[in-house]
Amino acid sequence: MPTKTMTDLGIDREAVEEALANNWTFPARWYSDSDIHALELEGIFSRSWQYAGPLSKLAQPGDHIVCQVGRVPILITRGRDGELHGFINVCRHRAFPVAVEDGNRTTLQCQYHAWTYDLDGSLRKAPRSEHEPDFDKSELCLLPVAVDTWNEFVFANPDPEAPPLREAFAGFPELASERGLDYTGYRYYGRYTYEVPANWKVWVENGSECYHCPSIHTGSFSDAFVTKLDVYEYVNRDRYLGQFTRYNPRAKRYKGVPPEGERQFRYVFLWPTTFLVQDDYVGFPGMIIPTGPESCRFISDMFVHPDADEEIVSQWTEMWNQTLEEDTEAVGLQQPGLRSQMVPHGRLMPASESAISRFHRMVWEEVAQALDRE
Repeated sequence: MPTKTMTDLGIDREAVEEALANNWTFPARWYSDSDIHALELEGIFSRSWQYAGPLSKLAQPGDHIVCQVGRVPILITRGRDGELHGFINVCRHRAFPVAVEDGNRTTLQCQYHAWTYDLDGSLRKAPRSEHEPDFDKSELCLLPVAVDTWNEFVFANPDPEAPPLREAFAGFPELASERGLDYTGYRYYGRYTYEVPANWKVWVENGSECYHCPSIHTGSFSDAFVTKLDVYEYVNRDRYLGQFTRYNPRAKRYKGVPPEGERQFRYVFLWPTTFLVQDDYVGFPGMIIPTGPESCRFISDMFVHPDADEEIVSQWTEMWNQTLEEDTEAVGLQQPGLRSQMVPHGRLMPASESAISRFHRMVWEEVAQALDRE
């Protein structure tokens, strides 16, 4: 729990409420302040669901993947019982990770002092423990986290008592079904990682609007899809945000041929850091890992449609990679302006940036609740 109050953090509740109500952004300081960042890590990320990895990597007993939610390292296994198990990826001895990469093992072993755990997290062996008179293995299991699945993906929440994914995002499965956000049959293609020189909220805000698309993504996303305001659709819900549009009939390079039903581009953001993106050729879930007050890492796992030929796959994964690289450059140029605090608040454009307003409300609700709990 946070140890500082709103007064300690320089947060004026009424001023924040008034700013958000009048389409102003958070104070610029919130995008670089280390105390605000620490509050978010504890108050938001320690109790939130996030995409963890492809379910296909957990097909067999012994399969395991590693991921991170906020600052929390997480390990997910497929046990001998066929069930998924999630743990804090920290050995109970001296905090070394139990696994450092995805793989398959019959047991999990810390490579520092060889403490060995079963796939259900129970401590199996600790070398020299027989010389410790009060050593009780049953008290030293890996600490659990909540695990859930949706479609082809597995999700994790550091809070072992977290409500199920479908309860946390009520209505999301119905929206996904209605809009054709479905990765069934898509095959895993590869992982793309972007080191983003900006606060995690800046990256979410960038991904929550396409106001910037005609200027930043002229030869990438805006070539592939229609980004005009009267076509581009936003769906803002309680804990998830959607964006939908159609292929650009005047595309110069990325020419999409819509199938029956014209699903085309669909996107859903799940609070606080999961992105689900898909067109009719490729798609990716993505996750943000905050790495500091002014930096984060964005990881996207690319999947491709089983019927898409290699030329199409190459073109469309290239388009998405170029789009994300352009976003990385754009927010990196934005961050110094926020750091300067010379413009204390930005002015949002509600017709084009309503999703940012909703995102700000999510952040503020969680931050305020965290401080109130203290």
